[in-house]
Amino acid sequence: MILLCISTFFGQKKKGKEAEANCKGDYDSEDVPCQATISHIDGLVSGLNIYDILEPCYHNNKIPETTSTDNTSLPKSFQELGKTDKPLPVRKRMFGRAWPYRAPVRDGIVPSWPQLTQSLHARGVSVPCIDDEVATAWLNNEAVRKAIHASPESGSWGVCNALSYNHDAGSMIPYHKNLTSAGYPALIYRQKPPYGDHDMCIPFTGTQAWTASLGYEVVDQWRPWLSNDQVAGYLQEYAHNLTFLTVKGSGHTVPEYKPRESLDFYSRWLQGQKI
Repeated sequence: MILLCISTFFGQKKKGKEAEANCKGDYDSEDVPCQATISHIDGLVSGLNIYDILEPCYHNNKIPETTSTDNTSLPKSFQELGKTDKPLPVRKRMFGRAWPYRAPVRDGIVPSWPQLTQSLHARGVSVPCIDDEVATAWLNNEAVRKAIHASPESGSWGVCNALSYNHDAGSMIPYHKNLTSAGYPALIYRQKPPYGDHDMCIPFTGTQAWTASLGYEVVDQWRPWLSNDQVAGYLQEYAHNLTFLTVKGSGHTVPEYKPRESLDFYSRWLQGQKI
């Protein structure tokens, strides 16, 4: 992902080669020249919304006292939602939408955003750049909760939960190989805009690389797939019912950014139709 940031987003091929030379493929290395290069790269992207670099990075400069809809920055239609006699508690959001930028995937307790970004947590922010005020107001509205059968015992909704768990599974590639070899179909999809990648958190290039690393024969070469008579992305099919698919112009959470296209390809896949 480090090299993708440099070569794709900023055109700094020289800095990319420097990172390759100093880090030798290990971008978590404690080597001083490697860390100096990576720190420089971090500085280039620190102000970007890593979930979609073309979207604004929302800043929360004060600690919210409640999650009610009294905030005048909300659309007027939402300002009447969520008004109850019991104000909702302060949000204490734990990481859950994605790994923090460059956080290594290692065995052990999964770190939370507040633990990794203490300065942000002090301002009431635990997932940088994310604005979830509207979603919070809507999903904590009593009528909405009743309609979606949200139990009162579940508490108020927040964009990230406080579940604590350990990462101990290592690479998922052997699991994918075992399951697909046994005949289970798999659809691996990622976001892909026309020029580079909008999602810097989990770029499509890494997913494309590991699916290819399985070594399966390509049975349907890289080609466009359509939604509403428009090119919606590209796909490549492998033996053992493995399909790698991209969604053009999407950010990190594909159904959020491209709901129509997501429904199209997923419905076709579930029904065994050609995407």
